[in-house]
Amino acid sequence: MLEELLTTIDREKYAVAVGVNDSSDRTAAIARTYPVTVAETAARGYGHGCVAAIEAVNRACPGITAYVFFAGDGASDPRDIAAVVAAYEGGHELVLGARTMELANWKVMGFSHVVANLVLAGWCGLLTGRGFTDLAPLRLIERRLFEKIAPREMTFGWTIEAQIAAALLGARSCEVAARERRRLAGEQKVSGVTWRRTVAIGGRILAAGWRTRRRHMVAPRGRTAVAPEMLAQPQSGL
Repeated sequence: MLEELLTTIDREKYAVAVGVNDSSDRTAAIARTYPVTVAETAARGYGHGCVAAIEAVNRACPGITAYVFFAGDGASDPRDIAAVVAAYEGGHELVLGARTMELANWKVMGFSHVVANLVLAGWCGLLTGRGFTDLAPLRLIERRLFEKIAPREMTFGWTIEAQIAAALLGARSCEVAARERRRLAGEQKVSGVTWRRTVAIGGRILAAGWRTRRRHMVAPRGRTAVAPEMLAQPQSGL
């Protein structure tokens, strides 16, 4: 995946960081053989891995202005990064690589995964008044917006938190079509599992979305209540 990514992006424009959260394989060791920043954490949860990577890349490249989140298992296509970044450079603070916009992706994702993502995207819309079609793993978040969001949901709620918080904070956001590919390795926690597990995980994501809305609801004076606590795009940059 790193070989494909590094040959696709502009190496002068991007800093690449790999977040490894409590992995039992050789992911970190293999990643260190490439010209990337590698951050490890013992904390489980997608968000913990992302935070570790972001903190590491911020130290290495203080000029980072936005973060591109990209699946390291091969499901995301590096060619889609260009469209995501173009939307950011056009003025959007949150850009989502929506897989459900392309029917060709539905077969790859599987029926339960498509349904779950459409339901969760609808939940985001219900809580924010903004339209979404996917809970997109490929996404870009402008650095200042990310710091305003101050994410707390470090496990299943990581992706939904950013979408809901960004909308409630009044951030400029959009979706662009993105490809979905079959994983090179690893196990999907939502698709390809039993409906019971899909519903159980979906429930946890729905709850995370509701908690996010409560934290970022508009205050009586018209100001947005932002969580008090506090994550690469071009180095000029991401």
